[in-house]
Amino acid sequence: MSGLAGSDIPLVSGGAPAEIRFLRVNLPLLHQHSAAHGTEQIRDVILVSWQLSDGTVGWGECPTLSSDGYVTESTQRAWVGLTTQLGPVVLRSGLATATNSAVSAGLIASAAALADASLDAQLHSEGRSLLEELLSLSSSPPRGERPIAKQALSRCAVIADLGASPRKLAELASKAAEGGAAMVKIKIAPGHDVEGLLAVRAAIGDLPLAADANGSYAGLSEIQAVDTLGLDFLEQPFPAGLPWEELARLRSSMRTPLALDESLSSIEAVKSAVLAEAVDVVSVKPARLGGMRAAALAVETASSAGLGVFVGGMLELGIGRAGAAAVAALPGCNLPTDLGPSQQYVETDICDPINVNPAGELILPTGPGNGRVPREEQLQQFCVDEVLLN
Repeated sequence: MSGLAGSDIPLVSGGAPAEIRFLRVNLPLLHQHSAAHGTEQIRDVILVSWQLSDGTVGWGECPTLSSDGYVTESTQRAWVGLTTQLGPVVLRSGLATATNSAVSAGLIASAAALADASLDAQLHSEGRSLLEELLSLSSSPPRGERPIAKQALSRCAVIADLGASPRKLAELASKAAEGGAAMVKIKIAPGHDVEGLLAVRAAIGDLPLAADANGSYAGLSEIQAVDTLGLDFLEQPFPAGLPWEELARLRSSMRTPLALDESLSSIEAVKSAVLAEAVDVVSVKPARLGGMRAAALAVETASSAGLGVFVGGMLELGIGRAGAAAVAALPGCNLPTDLGPSQQYVETDICDPINVNPAGELILPTGPGNGRVPREEQLQQFCVDEVLLN
């Protein structure tokens, strides 16, 4: 599979920063997040502050996990890369040069955070919202119609409690359905799949049900039982890195629609998967693709091909979640988003929380940029390290 080239990440043409501030924050999760790729109990996240010469500030978030091997670099790798390599390159040579360096070093989420912070600063200076910017990237609709974005987002409740008993999974699924979830998805792996899925199905009735294996199954024989359950889609059953032709062959032998996440490491990868007919449903994650503008282009690529599209979650805090919600509001996203409200993950978010309406739909943040700015009180409470470059 082809990796991401720096030129594949669409960058803004806004002003160079007068200073860049990197803040590493640690927030305890309300519930541990367990999947085939590992367990998270603390959200160890990097925030990027991009300040223009006139004092305007934009924010980006690098929602990496504690270890390599999921879809991006680890948080520690990102922290070292941003503070010692990419930040200085931005100030010396500009964002484009830093992005190329980031991609070469395997620091794609770091590149995304810089691109998003730069874009947020520009949008704040212009008084425009991120959603306006993302809609402007869409191809002209038929008959000159203006693309219409969603104001509230239907949600897929992701139950990330791999190894939990079927009874517990059913209880969590029932609670999610009662809270307005439009779909339920549970994390699975070999030995932790069919019984849990059957229990959840019995608990939620006809509500759409999906599963996410995070690449933990070796081949068709291992997913045979799961493939008979009538799931709405099965996400990333096979390891990332398989050739598109092999994925297309596997997909053609499956009853269940095949969703891809980790395999789609770039816009180029999304295009290749579409051309190879290797995917039915595309999971779009801004940090994995190079930022919010890149994610919007991936949405258009997949939706134009008639595929299912949703915005996946990476346990983002409020800054990253607000930006990803703007991507999920694009008309090309035709499936419920994995993004949930702040209160589902942390007791106190780093900014004003992302909330749901009485129907259980995620409320899209409004205002300039991504609609959220960190609170200084929370930064002081949760920041464990900080680097200022100018």
